[in-house]
Amino acid sequence: MERLLRQINHHSNIHTRRYLAEKGMTMARFWVINNLSFDKPISMGKLQRQLCLSPGTLTGLVDGLVEGQMVHRWRDNDDRRLVYLTLSEQGQEFLEDVINYRVANLQIILADKKNIDINQLNHSLQYILGQFEMLNRP
Repeated sequence: MERLLRQINHHSNIHTRRYLAEKGMTMARFWVINNLSFDKPISMGKLQRQLCLSPGTLTGLVDGLVEGQMVHRWRDNDDRRLVYLTLSEQGQEFLEDVINYRVANLQIILADKKNIDINQLNHSLQYILGQFEMLNRP
């Protein structure tokens, strides 16, 4: 099952990379945008830890996203060492577009599979995720 999930993710990412390339976006920048949608706002340090990237790599990715007006970046007023990020409206719209593309691909794949209970599959995946999250709590 673990191998199948990795392969499904791999193929989904291949299609997503092609779609992103048409829009002038890299997968790495997409993952930054995607992570920004969960924690609003988020510090550069926390995002760096979540993505397992070096500070310099993340700064380069964020610089491009700020320049492309996908992300807002600012320094904390009380502690100027802290830098925060949030998605701009344009970044949110872009993320929604990419997520809709990925969902549409899944819908096409599952369209003729009448014997697959999508709700049950979703419930099972949520259960597995929840169990892993419980394992990873301190």
